[in-house]
Amino acid sequence: MKLESLAMTPALDGYLDSLLPPSNGVLARLEKELEGDNLPAIGPAVGRLLALLLRMNRCVDVLELGTAAGYSALWLANGCTGRVLSLESDPGRARLARANIAEAGLADRIEVVKADALEYLEGTVIEVDAVFNDLLNSFPDEAAAERSFRLSFERLRPGGLLLADNALRRGEVVDPGSRGARNVARYNRLVAGEPSLESVIVPLRDGVSLARKADLALPTV
Repeated sequence: MKLESLAMTPALDGYLDSLLPPSNGVLARLEKELEGDNLPAIGPAVGRLLALLLRMNRCVDVLELGTAAGYSALWLANGCTGRVLSLESDPGRARLARANIAEAGLADRIEVVKADALEYLEGTVIEVDAVFNDLLNSFPDEAAAERSFRLSFERLRPGGLLLADNALRRGEVVDPGSRGARNVARYNRLVAGEPSLESVIVPLRDGVSLARKADLALPTV
């Protein structure tokens, strides 16, 4: 039996937010500041989802593509037991993120590296338990989005999590006309088509892509 999907509305978003416990400290301050700012931020609901997934998968270390103000890095550190390496190409954003992270008392667990994410990944050998991609809207073209997928996938240990924000691009993925929408649609197709990934997109906020790299042969369902 086919069930009709429920479209998310501002009222439903507000209801979901009302069930969340209030954020504290730097997270609470950033949530207020980022409401009227142009800096990208995942929001508390997505932040709690990512932290919960990392805890459930017992992730130790996380690689983040795109730091902005450091908001998402704080949530990632909240979910893993080890370190977060966050890559940010904009020097002003990197400085801002480091300041926020230091204020939160997490400078020993979150490292912000000022670098182009794709160039860094291509030049560095690293393995992690999770990769969070928050750059899908920013890549110059689909080829860059595909490179981000390939490089992130290669950096994941077996059983690791491949996570990305803005997986629905405000609904544009249905008919991707803009550059950002085409980037996201390409990334989504790659994740869905990779045989060794179990994946789903959660329609929370602007969509969150969740995938897990197989550590055993995947069953045929």
